[in-house]
Amino acid sequence: MSSATSSAETAVPAFAARDVVVSYDRRPVVRGVSFEIARGETVAVMGPNGSGKSTLTRALLGLVPLTSGQVSVCGVPLRRFRDWARIGYVPQRLSVGGGVPATVREIVASGRINRRRRFRPASAHDRAAVTAALTAVGLLDRADDSVHELSGGQQQRVLIARALAGEPDLFVMDEPMAGVDAANQQALADTIGALSDRGATVLLVLHELGPLEPLIDRALTLAGGTLVGDGAPVPPEGACARPGHDHVHPHADSDPTPPAVPLIEVSRRA
Repeated sequence: MSSATSSAETAVPAFAARDVVVSYDRRPVVRGVSFEIARGETVAVMGPNGSGKSTLTRALLGLVPLTSGQVSVCGVPLRRFRDWARIGYVPQRLSVGGGVPATVREIVASGRINRRRRFRPASAHDRAAVTAALTAVGLLDRADDSVHELSGGQQQRVLIARALAGEPDLFVMDEPMAGVDAANQQALADTIGALSDRGATVLLVLHELGPLEPLIDRALTLAGGTLVGDGAPVPPEGACARPGHDHVHPHADSDPTPPAVPLIEVSRRA
């Protein structure tokens, strides 16, 4: 991850949304949402299931089309943004097809694709970045295991390691705590805290705060697809949001969803 950022670049928002509308089957799921996320901020997108949280974050990355409105990434309109190596996207769950099971190291190494020249073998730096990413999430000892042998929480850490391996400076994580036990929640929180300390921009879709609460600079709260709050994070009604609480919300955001996103989500986007 690059730590040298000019003051002019720092002043440009990591993400900016203007009157964003996203619809599925002509039904608006996100309705006229506007906000900016500054470089280096750790921001949560919160709200009840079906509020549009995941849909909004996918729209910021071009993974679902805008019905209307505008999005810019690092000051560049989304339709012209090409520097996808700067973004590490962590989806809600690991999706690996059949056939020979992929190992943890293979999944994490796929995060280097945007950093490698086409048809070139992995370099020493590529291998070092993968090892560093596995170490950061505490899974180096499982590097040669099949991902199917891991728990759900460990698989979520593999996804974060894959994003880390690409050495981005912006991270977008969709419900990283969903269905994850307390120990893995804390491990994920430690990793996200380290990213924040290094100056990364982190955008998280969350149903509840859990151990991430001390790390969140700001929360964007959605209800019915509209932005109803932008400021200090407030736990959703009925959610257990105190650090160290053992409650785990078992389900990811239940927005209507488009077809499954491929394993390498962002690299193929123009």
